[in-house]
Amino acid sequence: MTDTGHGVAAPKISSSAHVPDDIADDIARFGQDGFVGPIKLYEEDEAAELIRQIRVKNQDRSNALYDNNVNYDRHFDIPEQASHATHPTIVKYLTSILGPDVLLWRSEWFPKFPGSKGTEWHQVRDYSYANGKPQLLPTETAWNAYIDITVWTTFTPATRETGCMRFVRGSQRHEIFDEHKAVEIGRAEGYDVTRANTSFFGYNFSDFAIDPNWEPRPEDVVELEMQPGEAVIFTASCVHGSLPNSSERETRIAIAGRYVPTHVRVYPDQDSFTAHGSTFDLSNYGCVLVAGEDRYHHNRLREETNYGEKFRRV
Repeated sequence: MTDTGHGVAAPKISSSAHVPDDIADDIARFGQDGFVGPIKLYEEDEAAELIRQIRVKNQDRSNALYDNNVNYDRHFDIPEQASHATHPTIVKYLTSILGPDVLLWRSEWFPKFPGSKGTEWHQVRDYSYANGKPQLLPTETAWNAYIDITVWTTFTPATRETGCMRFVRGSQRHEIFDEHKAVEIGRAEGYDVTRANTSFFGYNFSDFAIDPNWEPRPEDVVELEMQPGEAVIFTASCVHGSLPNSSERETRIAIAGRYVPTHVRVYPDQDSFTAHGSTFDLSNYGCVLVAGEDRYHHNRLREETNYGEKFRRV
């Protein structure tokens, strides 16, 4: 990797984490690379049926937490998505990295349609890129600990042709992007992300680069092809992106869940937030405790979906 001059101490998994023997090698690889996968969650026919049900119910937004074009937090009104977000294998990996007490703080969809651009390289620590305000604030650890883990699951083939994800191995140990920088593209309220000519959902993430000439070493780049029902687990501080969808008819569909340990404050001191050209009212929002206990009480919790169904907890 090109030396940016902004190295940080190597992140470490939580001191309270217990790593089962059967995934110990995966967790070690995650610590080295910043990501691990593919990890099988479903058989292909199970994945196909699950995304079919989710897509049908996605059409009805009448009970969604917010009406928005990026499909944030549909685990509150789509039962199958809620079940997926709390999948036992996902939680097993999360508690092996973050420790026993874990919150789901966001879920979102990542469809990539035929002809769609690739998503440019980006690196996120507290999600300040969206509007200049941190959406995550750790209270017990510094930024060189894992405080935000993404589980990205594909429900259709994610190949080089359809736009698979790619990662820069080991980049979580370097500050390559500064999302606190003032930028002109993407932060204006009412910005139409669907019409934006950018490769990062309405933002030009290259504007956040500390060194505008930064490029990863080719030997550090991993293009991760995955089959339906497989997931990749990564820290958002590992530089990542995706290839374009160069296929003629195949839409790549993935769903991501984002998780933090309970010491992290989510949307600190905010009643709403803006991102991707939309405003999100947090009046009915709450984090979901997917494992353990909440000993900090920093965040409002939601124990039930918008239909009154209990979220699964390990």
